[in-house]
Amino acid sequence: MIKTFQKILPLLLLIDIVLSQEVDISRHLYLVRIGDVEGVKNELDSLKRLYPNSVNLKFLEANLTEDAEKAVKIYYDIALNHPDNEFSDEALFKVFQYYYAKGDYVQAKRELERLKTLYPYSPYSGINVRFPVESEVKTTSEDKSAGAEVRCNYSLQIGAFADKGNAEREKKFFEDNGYYVEIRTKFKNGKLLYLVHVGCFLDRRDAERLRTEIRSKFNREGFIISPGDIR
Repeated sequence: MIKTFQKILPLLLLIDIVLSQEVDISRHLYLVRIGDVEGVKNELDSLKRLYPNSVNLKFLEANLTEDAEKAVKIYYDIALNHPDNEFSDEALFKVFQYYYAKGDYVQAKRELERLKTLYPYSPYSGINVRFPVESEVKTTSEDKSAGAEVRCNYSLQIGAFADKGNAEREKKFFEDNGYYVEIRTKFKNGKLLYLVHVGCFLDRRDAERLRTEIRSKFNREGFIISPGDIR
């Protein structure tokens, strides 16, 4: 019996190491940044089987998740339940980014304050963020509710930008030329993107005409999207 236990002890220790060991995902995050998303997704499935308890792999999974709300839940879990993890502060920062991009500045401010409280030495704690004053937020809300609800079956997506300033400049360009423009947000491959949508149509044929017009006038390419098909 003792000899049998001595034989299986190394195996038990190896299993314990595998289950508790963290995974270095720096290479995978780099591959995501340069666009090899599918390759990382394929590798992630194998890694999760080998390291089912890895918090780092949760962070990687959140970076790969296109469903923003699902990604935020994973980031919350990492930040609040695994505070010693190397990505916990970045996870909470991504939660802050999500709410700020949505325009929920009250919740975004809470998350930023939580970040500074839980992770005071994080480089993300030192950032300075300008939150719109109450009058600006109120004016924006009033502008949106002043008229009837705008219903769009189709719009033209002109661009997807990682930098909000670039998206706003693109929005201003088309507004100055007399077009209706909206900026929407989406998480893709772990990045927050600002999508510029031009036009608002019930009929797809009108969206097709707009695409032809914009290509002809500005040499800009876009693709037609519907509310459930934000790319």
